[in-house]
Amino acid sequence: MAPERVVLPTNVAPVHYNLKLVPNLETFVFTGEVAITINVNEPTAEIQLNAKKLNISKASVIVGETTHKATSIDAAENQVATLTFPHTLPKGPAVLELEFDGEINDRMNGFYRSQYKNKDGETKYMAVTQFEACDARQAFPCWDEPSVKATFAISMVVPFELEALSNMPIKEMTAVEPDVKTVYFETTPIMSTYLVAFAVGDFEYIETTTTKLEKPVVCRVYTLPGLVEQGRFALEITPKILEYFAEIFGIAYPLPKLDHIAIPDFDAGAMENWGLITYRTVALLFDEKTSSAASKEQVASTVAHEIAHQWFGNLVTMEWWDHLWLNEGFATWVGTLAVDHLFPEWQTWSNFVVSEYQQGLSLDSLRSSHPIEVPVSDPHEIHQIFDAISYSKGASVIRMLSNWLTVDVFLAGIRRYLKKHEYKNATTDDLWNALSEESKIDVREFMNTWTRIIGIPILNVTETETHVKVEQHRFLSTNDTTEEEDQTVWWVPLGVSPKPTSILDANQTLKTRTLTFEKPTVQKDGVAFYLVNKGFTGVFRTNYPSSAIRQIGQAILAGHADIGVADRAGLLADQSSLATSGHSGVDRLLDLIQYYKNEKAYVVWDLLLAKLDNITQLFSVNDRAHRAIQHFQRKLVHNLVQELGWEFPEGEDHLTSLLRGVIVSCAGRSHHEETIKEAQRRFALFMQEGADQTKALHPTIRRTAFEVAMSHGGVKEFEQVMHYYKTTPKQDQQVMALVAIGSAVHGEELIQRVFEFALSDDVRPQDFPYILSGLSTNIGARHAAWRWIKANWQTVVDRYTGNMGMLGYCIKIPINKMADPAVLKDLEEFFADKDTKDFERDLEQAKEGLRIRSKWVARDGAALESWLVEQGY
Repeated sequence: MAPERVVLPTNVAPVHYNLKLVPNLETFVFTGEVAITINVNEPTAEIQLNAKKLNISKASVIVGETTHKATSIDAAENQVATLTFPHTLPKGPAVLELEFDGEINDRMNGFYRSQYKNKDGETKYMAVTQFEACDARQAFPCWDEPSVKATFAISMVVPFELEALSNMPIKEMTAVEPDVKTVYFETTPIMSTYLVAFAVGDFEYIETTTTKLEKPVVCRVYTLPGLVEQGRFALEITPKILEYFAEIFGIAYPLPKLDHIAIPDFDAGAMENWGLITYRTVALLFDEKTSSAASKEQVASTVAHEIAHQWFGNLVTMEWWDHLWLNEGFATWVGTLAVDHLFPEWQTWSNFVVSEYQQGLSLDSLRSSHPIEVPVSDPHEIHQIFDAISYSKGASVIRMLSNWLTVDVFLAGIRRYLKKHEYKNATTDDLWNALSEESKIDVREFMNTWTRIIGIPILNVTETETHVKVEQHRFLSTNDTTEEEDQTVWWVPLGVSPKPTSILDANQTLKTRTLTFEKPTVQKDGVAFYLVNKGFTGVFRTNYPSSAIRQIGQAILAGHADIGVADRAGLLADQSSLATSGHSGVDRLLDLIQYYKNEKAYVVWDLLLAKLDNITQLFSVNDRAHRAIQHFQRKLVHNLVQELGWEFPEGEDHLTSLLRGVIVSCAGRSHHEETIKEAQRRFALFMQEGADQTKALHPTIRRTAFEVAMSHGGVKEFEQVMHYYKTTPKQDQQVMALVAIGSAVHGEELIQRVFEFALSDDVRPQDFPYILSGLSTNIGARHAAWRWIKANWQTVVDRYTGNMGMLGYCIKIPINKMADPAVLKDLEEFFADKDTKDFERDLEQAKEGLRIRSKWVARDGAALESWLVEQGY
């Protein structure tokens, strides 16, 4: 039975908020007043609404001509303010008037401040908002639940020299004093509190307008002074995405404007506030001269994801946080659809198989995962489900469903859903109803196991000379599924290619535990093979017999056209996952990799090298095996290093640039001699005063050169990278430098300096995890990093409590490349006496990951060494 939700009583409900705020960017306090038009649904002398870290100084209710002043204002610790009145308020309309004040905090949630330096080096601040999931209550008293929608008329009193922004366009401005103005915004559509947004600061903007919509939409990108041109790419794609979504959703974007704004301090990647989307700087700004090729993809996918929310989340909002995946899973899928529409040459769906799909499957292979639709009761729990299940698995099952129904039918069902529920709230069942009505198929019957039950299936494949049998079970990375855990029978779209004639269902849907069919084969140049899960649209792992793997491998080696990029990448991912779990072995994975020596696709190499690097990291306890696996990596990439070189010709296609980046990176990490020398040479040129830095080191391979120079150098190189971090004005370059510093620092004294630096004012709190990420891959520093996290745990808690997932990151990231049982024991003992409710799920996942990795290294260490010896490494 699901726990009871912590929600407000329904005896009073808001209709409209008239909100006025006066922020002070010198004292970091704000005052406010709000007049909330309410409906009293049941006579009451008490009104409860949400307030957190607010001081409510006055409260009264106007009923008709009578004003009732509150006799008491009780702000309890459960984030609820209780207002008690001397007389029972009658059923019907009323106006609740409140005066309050609060802090413009530095915690990246609620109404908070973000710090930056202007062109003269002076420290300045802006004030911005981040209300999802439950932090509108930090900015104004409200009914802070997604289903309690209302309209909002917002005004802000700010200095004349600053810009004020909100969800809607400015209605009017009036002078309060010679240097102060009141900015009044148009009234919003009916919406949830978590989507309200406002910002005050010294902003510049660039602007464009849609051309294909009946009502043109003004699109702007706001930045700090001097940075607007870095918003040009995001601005160029915004009208195209708006127009594309208006077409496929069948509903025009309902607001007259859409603003994007880059925030220097931002907890998440971006936030879909209606009409005013806020971003971490690196997720919005892109500079052709100094940003890496991967940054362009990040900006495109983030912008598309957030614009998708303007319909799916904002226009139609989940009824409660149980249905978060409706927002995030769909926006991830349809955002990818939009990027593929704009940039078909990027192979976006193949990259989806490597990124989102794998993240979702990996997390759902843990016992400590959760269903896509997960019961949420308490605000403490909500931020813990903003994870790869809600986003990545959610998007993957939507992709599977859209493929099962066909994309055209699926989108027709989406149009039906949006039209029926626009300006309202909806549940997962409402989506299934719309899709079922459109397709004339019971979608719920297909999807319930995928969204309401934890886990994913593994299809164990066995062969006879003439037939193939598939058998589904729950897949766990621990490979110890109990009978009780293995009761689910999913509806699995098999995707066998070529399709067996004995499977009559067009979608090849496996609805039983097992299925046997004739062995289908493709014959070409003497190669015979078949694929399960062609295109990797089905959300499951496939465990082929070794004979089938050999046949597929030979076809890959021969360049068989029927094995696409997604198939080649997905096969590697499956085999890596099965090696980790013990369903297969590391030697079999390495055997498979040898069939990829003719591979040219970036997407495949990106995944292949990531899996090899993971093996290198985890099995580093064996020095000989560690050196041998690096030798294997050097040999694997040597020819491509020679072929691709270090130069990025003008006009080169996007994927070739990305491929060069991952190949050179692997060569550098595996101590490829020529790469080390060239990296050191280019690093020295790059660091010379007055150097043409882009010519010396293209942004896509800059991090590799920084890491090589630091790991093969000493204090000089360390100081140079630190200086670059502190002087570069670009946040994406700062992030790159932070990761490089963590990855390559060595020597006790320098490692200690990194620790001190990480929590200093030189590193924004949002960027702290980048250093941790680098340290996690640093074999010589990661254990020290974990000890340091423990020693500074209270500082970390004070800094990140209330942020979306940051505390969980600070636990998971430092140890995510460790495979030491002693660390697991240490983790359990360290948190035994601590309050873990804000990160309990992350902690359990960290423990489970350590168990899985430790068992893998213990189980496969000897096999890895034997394989390397046999192959001459």
